Amino acid sequence: MQPIIVLGVAAVAVALVGTGFLGEPWNEFTLFVQQLGWGESDVDSPISSATVDLQIKKTLNDNGTPNDPSDDFFENTIKFCSFHSDDSIPPATGTQVAPGLLICKLTDDRDLAIAEGKLEFDSYTASDKLFIEITQLAFPGANDVQAPIHDVKLIVEAPI
Repeated sequence: MQPIIVLGVAAVAVALVGTGFLGEPWNEFTLFVQQLGWGESDVDSPISSATVDLQIKKTLNDNGTPNDPSDDFFENTIKFCSFHSDDSIPPATGTQVAPGLLICKLTDDRDLAIAEGKLEFDSYTASDKLFIEITQLAFPGANDVQAPIHDVKLIVEAPI
């Protein structure tokens, strides 16, 4: 009975040592979205083109003395990205797993997102205008019109 236990422990040890090499550089692989899994196909864009506008809002900054209006000033901040497309995005067929998603990213000159917002939707009718509120800021004032915004990126995911 003792040789069976020794063989069992040896088999477990070999299995554990063998899995320790899975993260080595020689064993890395590149995952292409087109080959994501069994039955998957190419991921097509749900739209062919879109227009994005920025809605700027004037907000009062009263960081100074609350009762002294002479130290108050207004800031022009980007509050919304508006999305418009000539293409419709249909709802998911069958049972919906996840809603559609619009993500608007304001990026700096290093292509890093400094502010963004997202909006979920079930379907989109061509020529409708949707407003994506900028809610996440990398730092205070990242959505200020004087911030180092270099580009606006829009990510569109259809409902599945």
